[in-house]
Amino acid sequence: MCTLSIPVNIFTFSIAINCCCHSNWVDYAFSLLATTFKRGFVPDVVTYTTLIRGLLSQNKSQEARLFFANLIKFRQVQPDVVTFNTMIDGLCKTGHADMAFWLFRSMEKCDCEPNTVTYNTIIDSLCKRGLVDDAFNLHSEMMEKCILPDVWTYNRIIQVLCNLNRWEEVGLLLNQMIHDMKVSPDVHTFNILVDAYSKSGKLDDAKHIIQIMNERGVYPNIVTYNTLIHAYCSQGQMDGALAMLNTIRSKKIMPDGYTYNILVNAYCRELKLDIAMDIYRNMASDGLSPTVVTHNILLHGLCQLGGLCKNHYVDKALSLFRTIECNGLIPESDTYNIIIRGCLWSKKYDGACKLVDKMVDCGFSSDAATTSVLRHLLLSKAQDPTLVALYQKCLH
Repeated sequence: MCTLSIPVNIFTFSIAINCCCHSNWVDYAFSLLATTFKRGFVPDVVTYTTLIRGLLSQNKSQEARLFFANLIKFRQVQPDVVTFNTMIDGLCKTGHADMAFWLFRSMEKCDCEPNTVTYNTIIDSLCKRGLVDDAFNLHSEMMEKCILPDVWTYNRIIQVLCNLNRWEEVGLLLNQMIHDMKVSPDVHTFNILVDAYSKSGKLDDAKHIIQIMNERGVYPNIVTYNTLIHAYCSQGQMDGALAMLNTIRSKKIMPDGYTYNILVNAYCRELKLDIAMDIYRNMASDGLSPTVVTHNILLHGLCQLGGLCKNHYVDKALSLFRTIECNGLIPESDTYNIIIRGCLWSKKYDGACKLVDKMVDCGFSSDAATTSVLRHLLLSKAQDPTLVALYQKCLH
């Protein structure tokens, strides 16, 4: 455009600066800023806010703070609420929560009123640090200033209250949210409650939340059902977990990899490996491919049974281990350590040796659990030379 003498203005430069910032070319963005001055243009608050966001996205929080401070000090531009929100969010995310709070309290001195986004950012920071009472006070301050909390505000405080088992306050906040503020809970609100009740062993309350969701026209998603399936499995109610899986399918909601991992893990924990293997094989019918995590869960279950003098399960584990690479997956450090421990438990020391060599070639090393098994076997096997060699390999 410049070469062809096509007119450009500050909006053209702001778009280009924004593009550079999103492409992680912050240095180029500042070069463009210098060019705007040379051409006699005056950058506006949008341009400066874009540059601050670009610096923060590159983890240059110190440069962003200096740049922001200079904007105010030299009165280059009057920062608006978006500028403050960008800076406050960046400070919170880079571990400067106290500075973010100071900036938040300084907004009014700069003739800039905080909005819902500002309060939400500070409330989130307080909740992450466990300062739920301070977050509560800030929520009350919002309403006093007629800054309306949104569903995100309530979700964040409800979540931390649930984590602390402060159920009475959860009920009061929900009542205020729905009846006083007319803020409709979304699926995330209900998922928080289902998860909290499930983790507290209140499965009936969790199921009641599902009923309320349907009554309010907020439909459970796969996250909701995975939480309930996990709750059933945690309490050993495998029939209920499978019934929930059938409910998902009847509602045309596709189970995901996490759904299957929960079920496979639960059946492995119950030492019902044949059922776990069937569930693993059924993943393909839902168009899903088992991940390394799925394989690790199964390998652990098979090797655990192998340790109970059922060596044919370790043979199945070794066969499954070979399947991982055939399926184009890359075994992790955990994968190797699990199968090596299985070989040790079932006295397949030569196989364990080969796997240790392969593990080391892949840049992995034995973990504390594997080393502990080896140490225990050495003490009970009177310095078996194969085990001694294995132990030395693992130490190196």
